[in-house]
Amino acid sequence: MTQHGPHDQQTRIAAFFDFDETLLAIDSSSVGFKVLRENGYLGRWFMFKMAITLFLRKVGIVDDRFMAKVFLTFYKGRQIQEFIDSADAFFDEYLRPNLAPEVVEKLRWHQSQGHETILISGSIDYYLKPVQAYLQIDHLLCTYLEQSEKGILTGRANGPVCVGQNKVVLARALAENRRIDLNQSYAYGNSALDIPILECVGHPVAVNPDKQLAKYAILNKIPLME
Repeated sequence: MTQHGPHDQQTRIAAFFDFDETLLAIDSSSVGFKVLRENGYLGRWFMFKMAITLFLRKVGIVDDRFMAKVFLTFYKGRQIQEFIDSADAFFDEYLRPNLAPEVVEKLRWHQSQGHETILISGSIDYYLKPVQAYLQIDHLLCTYLEQSEKGILTGRANGPVCVGQNKVVLARALAENRRIDLNQSYAYGNSALDIPILECVGHPVAVNPDKQLAKYAILNKIPLME
């Protein structure tokens, strides 16, 4: 029988960090689109689909989950390895220079306190893993790509797209597994889509919030990081 010390029975405190426009000062998908277009990956039909989807999202007809599913169709028929192979270079050139210093400082504070740190994002795992490694973040909750038996990408997510309420589902599963006390934990997010994960913890923080989140933060007396 495995022996457990007192520390093993204690609950832990965690800090959940959204990525785009939170831990990262910019939107990584916009940069990713630019790089893919410049390298000839994006065909006219896909660009047309995304333009229509972005317009429908802007006017409130579809949400980010729908937009993510449309974006994932880009990967259909491709092999994941070509993207894994370019992930470190993409991080070094486009992501690392745009990490938000104040938010990284918060991350370092949590690490110094012995808190478990979690990168939680709707973005895809292959280009978040270099971020996780560089910042020494404990856990990664994100979107994964589904592959066929032959290793070909299907253009769908493997599991939930990690946005909105799905972030809460994944965070709670991790909390149960790691004995994390969410009431004592922290979460950092920038948009209305992050409200569910912010509501999930005892110490939410709105980082450079969009209009909806700013209004919500003021009404609920949530601290702001500008």
